[in-house]
Amino acid sequence: MDAKRFTKLSLALFLLLIIALACNFSSSTQSNVEATAQALGESVLQTATAAASGEISSDESVATAQVEATEQSIANVATQTAEAIVDEEGAAATAQVVEPIMAELPKYGVDPNQGELAWIHPPEVLELEGYQQFDYANQFLGTVAKDFVVSADITWNTDFGTSGCGFVLRSDGDQEAPNQYMSLATRGSSGHVIFATVLDGEIVTGRDIYAYGLDPNFDWRNDTTNRLTIVGQGNEFFVYTNDTLIGEIDPSAPPPQPYIPPPPVEPADLSDAVAMEKFQKEKQEYDEVVKQIRADHSARVSSFEPEETIFEKGFIAFVAASESGSTTCKFDNAWLWLIN
Repeated sequence: MDAKRFTKLSLALFLLLIIALACNFSSSTQSNVEATAQALGESVLQTATAAASGEISSDESVATAQVEATEQSIANVATQTAEAIVDEEGAAATAQVVEPIMAELPKYGVDPNQGELAWIHPPEVLELEGYQQFDYANQFLGTVAKDFVVSADITWNTDFGTSGCGFVLRSDGDQEAPNQYMSLATRGSSGHVIFATVLDGEIVTGRDIYAYGLDPNFDWRNDTTNRLTIVGQGNEFFVYTNDTLIGEIDPSAPPPQPYIPPPPVEPADLSDAVAMEKFQKEKQEYDEVVKQIRADHSARVSSFEPEETIFEKGFIAFVAASESGSTTCKFDNAWLWLIN
């Protein structure tokens, strides 16, 4: 699929990225980060809805499509798994492929006897070039996940730290106003993972996780590989990088208090007119952004409805989002386990 450009800005996720990236507050920087944020605020799975349901006419609703897709995928998941990973040698080959994955599940607090393998994905590369771009991939779009474990080795090369790679989770496939969760790993500020809840196409809450500070093996540099694993059970999500638990998220929790970055430092020499003029300009920009952060947080808290942020099932896919320049996300050793 060709990369797509977004037209809808998402201030809420921009504010989350401020937390993650500790960016400066020039107008150009703000615009660029908003551009990256919007790539996360749109659905990447409209095609998945039609593919999963098989025979959806253009006038059928997304809700109907999802129900049909869910019923079909649950009924056929065993067949899909077999087609994806099992050769003609039968049960022995199945065990050889599945057993290593089952051995990993206890690392994530999951009983390997309580579920089944939905798919093992072949290596996938998403390459973006240019300003405000995104792309996605999943060769098993007929699978709808409720409780699950999804895991992949992600190798990245990005020109900007706000670009990143990750997963779209439990998406309803609505392109214009999606309901879904997203987890995106970025290189910015030595490496962060952002988990966001999208309601009707708008970011309503989210968490920034300082991966580098919690996972001693997390490598934020270009051309390095980190393993990202998300466990979704009911309304709780557990984020792992390189088998280290770095975050536990309840999407129904109210938006957390925003991070307020430190103000610019006043010049040591107050008689330096040039330095003072620069400081005053930076302080004015800082005050405006802080005011905006607090106003946005207040608005989100007042309008937050916990029950609206609970998405019980949906599609899963890889996603890459680029602020600008070149972005490459390579996904290897990826699999999806459905928990019974």
